[in-house]
Amino acid sequence: MAEHPLPAGYEGLYAPNMNLIILDSRLTDVQRRCTLCHELIHAEWDDAGCMGGGKAEIRAQRLTAEALIDEDGYRRAEALYDGDAYAMACELNVTMQVLCDYRSLCLSRRSRLAV
Repeated sequence: MAEHPLPAGYEGLYAPNMNLIILDSRLTDVQRRCTLCHELIHAEWDDAGCMGGGKAEIRAQRLTAEALIDEDGYRRAEALYDGDAYAMACELNVTMQVLCDYRSLCLSRRSRLAV
């Protein structure tokens, strides 16, 4: 893993040809945690070229959200902050993106699986 300033729009990337994760050196601790988890998932799956929201990117978003947010913690934060996304993300120590991914990719998936 290496940290360097990355171009706008990039917080991290996985370079499979070099087996290297690069994180933007300007990330906050929470951003670094979430981005590293996301890129480690790309590395685990040996994903290449995932920009643009393809299946590999959506899988990495879902698995990152599942790894960093447990259902009980989410429910407690939701009740404590009356669903306020920013406050919940702070409470759960994740970025707003990871919280939104959890809501859209994990909660809806659990609802479908419960039927």
